[in-house]
Amino acid sequence: MSDSLMYGLNLTFVGLMIVFVVLAGIASLIAFLRWLDKQGLEREQAQKEAALEKDQTIDETTLVLIAAAVATVLRGRYHIRSVKRIIPGGGKTSPWSIQGRAVLHGSHVIHKKS
Repeated sequence: MSDSLMYGLNLTFVGLMIVFVVLAGIASLIAFLRWLDKQGLEREQAQKEAALEKDQTIDETTLVLIAAAVATVLRGRYHIRSVKRIIPGGGKTSPWSIQGRAVLHGSHVIHKKS
């Protein structure tokens, strides 16, 4: 075989090896990013579950003040079963959804007892 043919085959072999090594590196990078994303999603899910399992506690003074405000607005005695935040903590709620909830809650009419 001539020297130019050996040089061509050698160059082809080196070029193919470079291509396969780069492709293997890209595949490894994608697999690593997929693993990182999965870990992040699992951590997020665990945080959501932990937040749901946490008992909602409210002190007696705040509960009395809320009950007094409700009784004043509705002119009567009422039993408050639960108190929940409309806007979840953590600041991950969109301002659009907060405004939408405010409009929706403001549109309800409370019939006062005479």
